[in-house]
Amino acid sequence: MRASLLEVLNQDYVRTARAKGVVEFWVITKHALRNALLPIVTLVGSTIGLAIGGAIFIESVFNWPGMGLLLVDAVETRDYPVIMGATLVIGICVIVVNLLTDITYAVVDPRIKVG
Repeated sequence: MRASLLEVLNQDYVRTARAKGVVEFWVITKHALRNALLPIVTLVGSTIGLAIGGAIFIESVFNWPGMGLLLVDAVETRDYPVIMGATLVIGICVIVVNLLTDITYAVVDPRIKVG
């Protein structure tokens, strides 16, 4: 977040806002922070998707009951309906997270239109 914000603070439009006499708080929150949040939103969205997939391994290693352990047990016993159902639920969760990430892009950056 810090690196992204420092990069945006050196952009021309931020210097222009400062030259116009805009208060520093508004320069950072309205101009710089909104553009610096885009890489952070991308990182959080992809991390949540990886966490959903990584739950399979964590649950099987620590023997915690959950969707991941259910999927591993179903693969071991060749229970195809459970495998398809668990894969469908995990896939839908990843798609919903990606959709929320895209909607968050439109909220954070007004240049991006949801169409």
